[in-house]
Amino acid sequence: MRFIAELLLEHPKLVLTPTIERCPGMDIELEYQLIATEGSYILLFHVRGDDFEAFETVLAEDPTVTDISTMISTPAFRVYRTHLVSTEYLVLATAVEMGLRLIEAVSDEGGWYAVLELPNMDALQQFRDYCSNKGVGARIRKLYRIDDGVSQAYGLTPSQHEALTTAYEAGYFNQPRDTSLQGVADQLEISSSAAGGRLRRGLRTLVEKTLYDHPPTEKLSANY
Repeated sequence: MRFIAELLLEHPKLVLTPTIERCPGMDIELEYQLIATEGSYILLFHVRGDDFEAFETVLAEDPTVTDISTMISTPAFRVYRTHLVSTEYLVLATAVEMGLRLIEAVSDEGGWYAVLELPNMDALQQFRDYCSNKGVGARIRKLYRIDDGVSQAYGLTPSQHEALTTAYEAGYFNQPRDTSLQGVADQLEISSSAAGGRLRRGLRTLVEKTLYDHPPTEKLSANY
């Protein structure tokens, strides 16, 4: 039986933590990591928010990354490429080496909110012990048992399913809306940036699984 754990990872030397703390209104999502050379990592991360100029000023002063460049720039989001200064606190890469699957990692509460798929509960304890030895906080926020329900059928994580259903029930998708993004976040007990990211990823997954994988129906002539 497999599980999904949502953890808040906290340590001042975790990658981008100084930037996360100084720019709480920006939503940062880790895209993936590539080994550039032995002991060196290239990081790509996706950012949404209202003030990219201020964000980039802070990012340039972040001691955890170097060689920063912008790969994609749009009014709604940007994708950055950086090198990690040190691999000492690259705990999520270690989680993968331990057999855990990283589903997502987003900025939240001055740290990283990570969603991990676990082969068993022993693997989670092993990862938390590793974090503890590094001095990294690894607080469990939510823990799910994976079943064969609707979330699995549509590729949603339990947290994405919860965010979407909470938003729907609260009237977030109504026009006009019956609640704000902050209202949804308050019900989920997470930040508004984390809630927004969770909704976007959940909707993207639903579109990919229901519309993108299926060809459109043939449009009939008006004279049919």
